[in-house]
Amino acid sequence: MHDAVLAMGWFYLNGVGVQQDIKQALRWYRKSARQGDSRAMFSLGQMAYDERDYADAEVWFTRAAEKGHAVSLYWLGKFYWRGNCVLENRKEAMALFQRAASKKVPAAQRMLRFLSRHP
Repeated sequence: MHDAVLAMGWFYLNGVGVQQDIKQALRWYRKSARQGDSRAMFSLGQMAYDERDYADAEVWFTRAAEKGHAVSLYWLGKFYWRGNCVLENRKEAMALFQRAASKKVPAAQRMLRFLSRHP
């Protein structure tokens, strides 16, 4: 059941089998997030980020990361690296990148390789 609720958010977000409807996508993702799905929390963070609502994105990425969502760790690292909605903290950013990389997040692994060559 939880996967179906999450899937409905994705269907509405991407217009698969239904007319694309961002409000409905948000509704379904929020319902899934209330059920504790870290993937829905991440999707809500991604949608907020795309709308440049960095404060809301940071909240959702944090919630997803606390539930074990590895890609959210990478995104939080980007927030700390750039100082988006949080105080810039490169040490914290590196720790988050390293945690994400240890969980096999390719973007975090690439980031660490890049930063090791460009200190």
